[in-house]
This record gives sequence, structure tokens and C-alpha cells, in this order.
Amino acid sequence: MSSWIQRQTNSQYAQLAGAALLSGTAVAGAILGYQAIKRKAAVEELKKSIPGLDDSNRALKLSEFGVAPPPSVQQRKEDEHRAAIARRAQDGYYEEELILEQLARNRVFLTDKGLEKLRSSFIIVVGCGGVGSHASAALARSGVGRIRLIDFDQVTLSSLNRHAVATLADVGMPKVRCLQKRLEQIAPWVRFDPQNTLFAASAADQLLGPWSMPGDDNTSKPHFVLDCIDNISSKVDLLRYCHSQGIPVISSMGAGCKSDPTRILVGDISTSLEDPLSRSTRRRLKALGVTSGVPVVYSTEKPGPGKAALLPLPEEEFAKGEVGELSVLPDFRVRILPVLGTMPAVFGYTLANHVICDIAGYPNDYNSGIKGREKLYDSVLGALQGMEERLAKHDNKDPVGLRIPITKDDVGYLLEEVWRGKSVVSGLTTRLALVRWERPGEGFGADPKWDQHGQKGVKMRLRDLVCMTKEEAQRHEREVLKGGKKPAELYDESVLIKVQQRMREEEEFESHILPQRMPSHAPTDARMVRPVNQSRQPLLNLASNVWFNKPLDHNKPSMSGSNLILALITAPRFRRYLIVYLVLCCICGLGWVGIASPRLKEHKEVLRALDVNNRQRVGGWFGSNSLPKFTDLVHLEALDERLLPSARQGGNGGVLTEQRRLIFVGDVHGCKDELDSLLDKASFNRQTDHLIFTGNIITNGPKSVETVQLARKYNASCVRGNNEDRILLYRRELLTTGVLTGPNPRPNAKFESEGSAFEAGKTKPPEGDQEILPYGDYKEHVLAQKLSDDDAAWLHKCPVILKVGQINDLGEVVVVHGGLVPGVELENQDPLAVMTMRTLDVDTHVPSPRAKGMDWAKIFNKQQSLTVSTSKNPPSSQLTTVIYGHTPHRSPAIRRFTKGLDTGCVRGGKLTAFIITEGAKTRIEQVGCKNYVSKRR
Repeated sequence: MSSWIQRQTNSQYAQLAGAALLSGTAVAGAILGYQAIKRKAAVEELKKSIPGLDDSNRALKLSEFGVAPPPSVQQRKEDEHRAAIARRAQDGYYEEELILEQLARNRVFLTDKGLEKLRSSFIIVVGCGGVGSHASAALARSGVGRIRLIDFDQVTLSSLNRHAVATLADVGMPKVRCLQKRLEQIAPWVRFDPQNTLFAASAADQLLGPWSMPGDDNTSKPHFVLDCIDNISSKVDLLRYCHSQGIPVISSMGAGCKSDPTRILVGDISTSLEDPLSRSTRRRLKALGVTSGVPVVYSTEKPGPGKAALLPLPEEEFAKGEVGELSVLPDFRVRILPVLGTMPAVFGYTLANHVICDIAGYPNDYNSGIKGREKLYDSVLGALQGMEERLAKHDNKDPVGLRIPITKDDVGYLLEEVWRGKSVVSGLTTRLALVRWERPGEGFGADPKWDQHGQKGVKMRLRDLVCMTKEEAQRHEREVLKGGKKPAELYDESVLIKVQQRMREEEEFESHILPQRMPSHAPTDARMVRPVNQSRQPLLNLASNVWFNKPLDHNKPSMSGSNLILALITAPRFRRYLIVYLVLCCICGLGWVGIASPRLKEHKEVLRALDVNNRQRVGGWFGSNSLPKFTDLVHLEALDERLLPSARQGGNGGVLTEQRRLIFVGDVHGCKDELDSLLDKASFNRQTDHLIFTGNIITNGPKSVETVQLARKYNASCVRGNNEDRILLYRRELLTTGVLTGPNPRPNAKFESEGSAFEAGKTKPPEGDQEILPYGDYKEHVLAQKLSDDDAAWLHKCPVILKVGQINDLGEVVVVHGGLVPGVELENQDPLAVMTMRTLDVDTHVPSPRAKGMDWAKIFNKQQSLTVSTSKNPPSSQLTTVIYGHTPHRSPAIRRFTKGLDTGCVRGGKLTAFIITEGAKTRIEQVGCKNYVSKRR
């Protein structure tokens, strides 16, 4: 992968593509920035063309909702007095004793601790009409410290019958300002944050965020949110946001057309079955994944003869055109909903009561009226499952293991929400069951789509099921589902129409498409539905003033150069682009200086060093300063070609079925038991397999001599490693001095280590005046003594470099212990470097046994990759694959042209074998090893 990246970075096409990409990004940024500047300049010109609000242009600034707020400059004297008292009280100039006296009744009821919680709380009231105003007034009178009021509407004459504090003088004033003004006269120490805006999901993070008011260091999150909205879309957005963010919320359902205060309950939204507004809200929340966990205040009062209902729209309004445009805002109710002024107050005080008790920690046990119908749902679900199995068996399909995609919650939803807890046929409410309305076209039984994956699931949707009594369901099963009749042959038209309406309604909710229509309690008159695709304009665009009809003066001077530059600098989008570009430039600069530039320099130097034409100019190339050959070791040896993995010809010219394999084993270090396990795992066969070791088969481990004897027994090949070289030189020195057959020297005590490889098997050194050696020399001395002459002779014959031969796509396979210098012939390789090298110094071009420098295998692969890239079809004779050990890795270092097999066997790692079979197919085998090298003390 790294070599591919390096090739791509040097590719001219890659550089051109990168330059084109950067240029395109810069041009796109410049175009977008220029467009932003032009847009801002046009907006500024448009604003300048609008006359100011002076005497000659008497016009009121409209809010974004088309509301004209009252003037705020010349307030009445009492308002100024009220505002001054409130500011002083909020600044701490109001006596604490007066506050406690005003809250004395709440104090003794909630206790000092509960009242303190209430005074430090932060409450948000969304919707400040009949319900919200009474709830806000109760919260402020009870001592809540901070209240945020959210409402876009203004006080109207028709709202005075149910508003808590508004007076005739407040008509036309925003409801939030009206509440703040009146409640500050009652509780001046309470801090208010009025937000004269419409709640929307896009602004939820800001409107429901932490408290933030000038001069107030408190930044607490809301402790409770009161939903007093009467618009379904906004209500659903608010409840969904609070539910997902974990903000405590309580919602008020519909107070319109209600007159019985004894039917008002507090409970979970899943239990509010009778309230129409609650039903619509609940079903939309279910479509969004919220089924419960939202407390609501609702009424169980049902409509009836003589009771108030939604007022019809006059016929003349239909004659005027699109009646949907009569609403204040899109998706708002057009027709008038009668409201008895006392009922919103009851709802509001119930909301406030719940919040006050909850925050203060006062116990409240509501009689929520939850229906205990869990057993009913279980029984209906079981009956539905049994019916599907019977129907599958009737169609000669296996019913065993059949599953339906319906849960107990789905059953409850269908019974209570879709079918209103009644049979669609008779309207009875007892002994209910769910049954398919029509026989599916593909028949009953498992869905073939899932059956082929081993899942016996039934294809069933919620809108496929209808609610009947058990007796009606049995008849329906017998006549329709089994008998083949159509529902129209069995039921009258009223039942068919009702089923179609409910199924169409459920289909809308299942598809999560909430149509723009009137509330669920309004009649479905097509004339009342606003067209979905109709383009709408904000109500603000429909407002007109005198200056609307004035022509724009095109003779005004255009923006000067300084103003244009100022607009360029101050454009928010331009600043964002500039910051992004600066950050990208900094990242690219740091990456170039810290990563790319050193790597490219290193890569360039490697390429120069590998080029034989640059020998004189660069001061040599890798291996040019190698040491002379050694005369006392085998430098290079070739493997017998008959041992290579290829088919052998028989006497009759046939091909034998047995295949030859080469098994290369990494550094063994005397771990004979692990070697036996590895050979067993690789299914080693002495007749067809040839074993090749990458050196260092002795030292450190417990059975070095036995490992050598095993290699001799299997006629294995081995290259000379640094450990073999050191032991052989040490043994020759001992032979020269005559010490080889003498007594063992005594090891130095400070170099002994507990649990070492020799600890278990060595005999105690004799006491006396024998020579004291460091522990490492002592181990080598013992190993040199244990090696027989035949073992030593076999090790001495091991070459430094073993040429295995040509093996298909691998090219010339070579085995060494340490590594090879790229670009240097095998005959000219330095034997010492081949046995000990780990890295190559890029600057001096000298191989090194230390880790400082570049990995020789990386440079070797680079050199071989260049050989491949310079020729479309390079012959395999030009390629070389090196199999080596010496450098331990956690896993085999397998690259394209180098295979590192030392995986730290003697230190508790693994012993690795690299196996080449017919057709140059390769695989890896490994076994775990014990840790034979203990820590030195």
C-alpha cells in the first residue's frame, strides 16, 4: 500500500489532478464569496430605498407574523413605575422578608426546602393564551424564579374571556409583553424572558436552551417546559424535542368545547384516549417514534347533543376562494373553536400545580384512569397468531415456527387508536379480536422473500387488520379468509366505508406523511383543505405601506470602493470561507513541513541511491562500501532444483500425484517443542517437503542442541545467522585455547536470572577457583561444549545466502538471516551485513544492525517495484523475493518481495512457517510459544 502511494505521489497525472482539485476549490470559493458580497450589497441597497418611520411616512414596522406591536418609546407613567420597581427588585433591592411574607402560604405547604427549589427553578411556558397565561400567573405567584414566555400572538378582544391578566387596554399588545407587564406588578422579583416568536423545530435549540439574560449570571437549563400550544404541528415538534433531549415537559390537550371540570385528568399521553386533540397528537408522535413518557392534562368529556362544537365556516367565505388562506399562519385552524373561559383556567392551573409539586418534591398520586387492558392485548395477539397458523395450514403450508410482525403495543394501538376500542361491524366493546380484512393475493403462510433466508415471517401490515368481536372474527375467517368471499358480499355499505376510512387514515400515519389538513375533529370537506402544492408567501409580503408603490431611484450612486471592501470583509459567509481556507492552509503547511517534505526527501534520496548511474555523484550506492569476503564461512549456496515445488516425471512420462513443498521456518532459538508442534500443524512429510531455516535456530531456548539434531535428521537447509556465527567463533576460540573440554566456568551471580532457559536443566557449577564469566558468556560456553563435532560441522556448512531458485511469479527466491542490500549482486553482499542488518542509512548508504534508519525491506521492495514499473511484463528472472528472520515482529512482515518470519518465538510470541506449494501458492502457519527469556535483575 505504501509503495503504491509513493508511486502515485510521483505520478505526473496525480499531481495534475491534485492541482486541478485545489484550483477548482479555490475558484468555487471565490465565486460563492463574490455572490455573497453581491447579495449583501443588493440587500443594503434595498434597505436604503425604504423610507424611515418619520412624520412623512407614518407606518408601523410589522413583525414576521404580520403583527403591529405597540410603540415602546413613550410608555405610560404606570408602566415606567412598574418597570423601575421590577428592575430594583431583580437587582436585590427588594426586602427578602417581604418576598417570604408574600409566599408564606406556599412556604408552609412546600416547606423551606421545597420553596427554595421553586425559587431557583427555570420554567418555560410555550403558548401564552388562555391556558398558558393562567399557568404562568400561578407559577409567578408561587415563587418560580425565572420564567421564559414564548408566543407569537397578540391580545385580542375575543381572548379576554379566558386570558388571566389581560385588560382592554392590552388589546393589540403581544401576549408575552402583556404577561410580563402584569406579573411584574404582582411578583417584581421574578425574572421574565419574553420571546415574541412562533415556536418551530428549527428554533428549538435556542428557545428551549439555557437561561441567558443580561445582568444575570445564572445559565441553568430549563427544569420544566409547559406545552400550552393549540396547534398540532407545533405541539408535536415541541413534545418530540423535549422527549428526545430529556427535558421534563407536560402538555395541555384541548380545552375547547369542554365544560365539565370533574373530567380533567393528569396522565401519560398513551392513556388519553377520549380527547380528540390528544388523539391526533398521540398518533403523530407515534409516527415519530414517541409512544409514551409524555405527561398530559386532558379531559375525558365526550361530545354530545346540545354541546358546543367547531363552528362551520360561512358559505360566503367559500365563495371568495381559498379558505385555507384565512388562517393566521400555514397549518393553523381556520374555523372558530368555542371555548368556555373557565376551562382553560382549570387546565392552566392543573399544569402549574403539577410543575410546582414536581419541582418542590411534593408527593402526588394521580388517579390517571389507566385502562388495565394488558391481558386483553396479550390474548388478542395470541388469537391473531393462532389464526395465521390455521390459515397457513388451510393453504397446505407448514405453520410450525410461523411468526407475525405484530407486537403487543401494536395490538393496543390498533384497538384503542385506530378502531376506538369497538368492533367495526357491531360497535361492541367486549370480546374483541383482530382479523385480516381481505385474503392476501399470495395466500397465507410464510413470506417467500424471507422464507428463503430461513425466517418464517408473515407479510402483514397494521392497516390489513380490523377489529371485530370473537364471534364476528370466526365468521369472517370462515366466510372470507377460507371461503373466498369478498367483504362486500358479507357486510353492508356503512361497514365497508368505515373500514376504508380507518385503513386510509392508518396508511397516512404508517407512511409518516402527515397531510396538511384541518384538525381531526373538523369535517373532511374538500373545500376546507389547503392545496398541498400551492406556493405560499409569508403574511409579511402581503402587508403594504405607502412607500411600496414608490419607484426605486436608480440614479443613486453605487457603492464606493471602500464600502465594497468593507462589505467584502464583513460578509458572514466570506468570513466563514476565509477561516476554513486558513485552517486548511495551516494543516497543509504543517503536514508538508512535518510529514510530506521529509518523506519526499527520503524517497528522492532512495531513488538516487538505487540508480547505478549516480554512484559517483552520490558518493557510492548501497553496498559499495561492503567489507571483504570471509574465507572461513560459506558465502553463497544454491538449493538442489529437485527440491523445488514442481511435478516430478515418472518412468512412463506420467506425473506423480504427490506435490513437493518448501517450508521456511523463522528464528527457532532452540524451541524444539514448538518446532515439533509447528511441523505437525503444517503436516510435514519428509518424503515430499523440504525444511529451510532462516537462521538463529540455537541459543536462548532450552533445546538448542536437540533443534540442530532435528534439522540434521530431516536433511533441512539453514542459513547462517548471527547466533550461529557467534557460537561457532566462540567454539573455535575455545578449541584453540584448549578450554572446550575443560570444566565449566562459574557464572557471575549478578547476571543470573530466575527461571532462565538453563535454570531447570543445568547442574550446579562446581565450587572452586574456576573462571567467573558473565551469564551470557556462560550460556554460550555451555552451548559450545554441548555441540558435538558433527553438529558444529553442520552449522559451519550453512551458507550466509541460500539461493532457492526460480519459483514462478516469486522470481528468484533467496533466504538470508538479516537482509540484503538492494542493487548489489548476491556475490558482492557483505556477509556480516547479511547476517545482522536491520536498516539502511539513507545518507551514508551503509547497512546497520540498529533500528536507526530506514527498514531495508522497505527499500528492497522499492527497488523491486521500480523494476516492475519500468517494464510492462518483466521476466521473473529480474525479480527477487527474500525470505528472512532476525527482526522480530508481532505478526509476519509479509510484503510483495520480502517475507519476514521472525515473530518473537523465544519471548512468548509465535513460531512462523511460510509454505510454498505448487504454482507458487503460499500460506502461513503459526504456533504459540512460551517465554524463555526472563528479565535480568
